[in-house]
Amino acid sequence: MALASLVVLASTHGCDWVEGSGGRSSVRSAGDAQTLLVGRPADVIGLDPARRSDNESIEVTEQIFEHLVRFKRDSNEIEPDLATHWEVADSGRQWTFHLRDGVRFHDGTALDADAVVFSFERQMREDHPYFSPDYSYWHSTYANILRIEKLDRLTVRLDIEKGYAPFLANLAMFPASIVSPSAMKRLGLAGFERAPVGTGPFRFVTWLPGDRVVLERNDGYWGGAPLLKRLVFRVLPDPRQRLKALESGALDVAYNILPEELQFVSLHPDLRLLHIPGNNVAYLAMNTQHPPFDDVVVRRAVNRAIHKNPIVRLNYQGNGRIAYGPLPPGMLGDRGAVEDYPYDPARASAELKSVNFDFSKHFRLYVMNTPRPYLPNPTQVARVIRRQLAEIGVQLDIVENNMEEHLRATQNGEHDLCLLGWSGDNGDPDNFMYVLLSSANAVPGSARNVAFLQNPGLDGLLTWAQTTNVLEERAGYYRLAQEIVAREAPWVPLAHSEVAIATRNDVEGVKLHPSTIVYYRDVWLNR
Repeated sequence: MALASLVVLASTHGCDWVEGSGGRSSVRSAGDAQTLLVGRPADVIGLDPARRSDNESIEVTEQIFEHLVRFKRDSNEIEPDLATHWEVADSGRQWTFHLRDGVRFHDGTALDADAVVFSFERQMREDHPYFSPDYSYWHSTYANILRIEKLDRLTVRLDIEKGYAPFLANLAMFPASIVSPSAMKRLGLAGFERAPVGTGPFRFVTWLPGDRVVLERNDGYWGGAPLLKRLVFRVLPDPRQRLKALESGALDVAYNILPEELQFVSLHPDLRLLHIPGNNVAYLAMNTQHPPFDDVVVRRAVNRAIHKNPIVRLNYQGNGRIAYGPLPPGMLGDRGAVEDYPYDPARASAELKSVNFDFSKHFRLYVMNTPRPYLPNPTQVARVIRRQLAEIGVQLDIVENNMEEHLRATQNGEHDLCLLGWSGDNGDPDNFMYVLLSSANAVPGSARNVAFLQNPGLDGLLTWAQTTNVLEERAGYYRLAQEIVAREAPWVPLAHSEVAIATRNDVEGVKLHPSTIVYYRDVWLNR
């Protein structure tokens, strides 16, 4: 009966509107067969790729901007992008990139070496007129870049402090996007965030906050104009509303389908389910700068009190697996299923009593109120954790915020504990371990290390792992680093999720990248 009802809903495919916060609104004109509508649970936070790291913002900017190099659409393998080729010298410390000739930004200005230097220096130099303190990635992931210089109109050279194994992969990531200097100068930082200008296959049209972002085909794209005429990212917070809109044809693609409804999608004759193992981790972080979580005994007790199995079974419905550490299964340096803190509430309670834990106090657990690729129902998980910790006398007050406010609060260290996660940007363990657990990323205001863990031994291992290209050496460093993390217990690693999206059957060419981003340049509608 349920499947029959889905088929009935699907029979209305072809309607040209969806219901949003602003009511009925036209987004696809009659007869327009190449406007693709994507439904997502949350809006973008901003559209400057150097300033944002949430999935919603990144996916949109990756359609608009390009980098010197890029990932293939469905893997972390590197291929040329705005640079056609490059040379490496001085033991990996000097990189020379040769740019494509004839590429233009969406505002008509030419891509050249000056634009590349501008895009890097605005993040590198604090005295740059377009510097912003929220370029947080630059001062961690890209901190070893010493200088960038123009050699001629289509050639740039990057000098880095020392050999750095993930360097090329990092250049394929969103913060290294090449922006239009003329647009930045004309609009300013705030204006550019709302009207971005890149060289990518789609150009920006409009952003109606809380409703949609609209992109259109870049007919002059150097790689050949996309088949889609228009790409619309709609905000539909309710997962069942997204599924209903997909079934009715008001959407072509829907993200974050509830785990318990994935089977309906897979059985539906008019829908298609795409899924990949998630290159991600969901975790509970304890703020190691806030008493009593500055005490490793307390952190270990919290780890022993969390029963992960029911969390994963309830929240992921067979589409996730228990996490034993920061790295996803199969990644270089993964320790495997090493269970450092088996579920043992009796021992956890005894450990708290041994350090005279104050059972009368309440602590703040911060949680986002929108589903993430790594955490389908954050509020549900927060309530389970609150109940489990209450069993050993730890009392939590849940603080729910939208994703933008959640990131702001946790990066500033306002929380005692928080739920967060990470989807890998480039397939390298450095992007997990260094970004999420190094002291360099524990700076309040821009922290990715929201446990604010600071351990010099760990920092040293992570630095050594960056400087060798010998895979087994790197793997060994990361295994040792994870042993330190396990002893320090700043997290309760929770789960690695499978990532799935749903499309209508006439949507062709969709491929999920391991980062969970979909690159829409080769997608079309078979209508």
